[in-house]
Amino acid sequence: MENKETKDADPIIVWNDLTKENVKQEIVSAMYLSMSKSTTIIDKFSLWLLAGTGATGALLITQVSSVLPYLSLEGFQVCIYILVASALFGFFAKYRSIQCEIQVENLQYQQDNIVPIFNNHANTEKEISKLAPQAGVQVETGLDVLEIMHEFLKPFPSWIK
Repeated sequence: MENKETKDADPIIVWNDLTKENVKQEIVSAMYLSMSKSTTIIDKFSLWLLAGTGATGALLITQVSSVLPYLSLEGFQVCIYILVASALFGFFAKYRSIQCEIQVENLQYQQDNIVPIFNNHANTEKEISKLAPQAGVQVETGLDVLEIMHEFLKPFPSWIK
């Protein structure tokens, strides 16, 4: 929805504002993408920690008779609880890392495929805007993002919408 200021504004000012907003959004997207790309390093680190936790747990359980004289039963139980907590946090870190990798792939795919669509639309929009007055036709070439999102969400179940 446009307000009165936008309707009365010079098209060059509106174009400039849109260009600045697009650049701002592209920079923010690039910053998020660059941050998310480091998740592979964190993923490898959490995998090593998870493997160490598993190895320590296996060693502790298989050598319980050798360890109990040094730890006591309560100490052994505390060690097991700590290892279980470590494994749970490791699985959670692995899960979040996989989510980040999926997000990075999605963002990369969107940048590779959606940006050219918008560029093509912008070129077509310019041509239509030039030809419409000559034909005596008034057209609205802008895209409705809400309509696009509604169309995108159609195949999804209602709880996702």
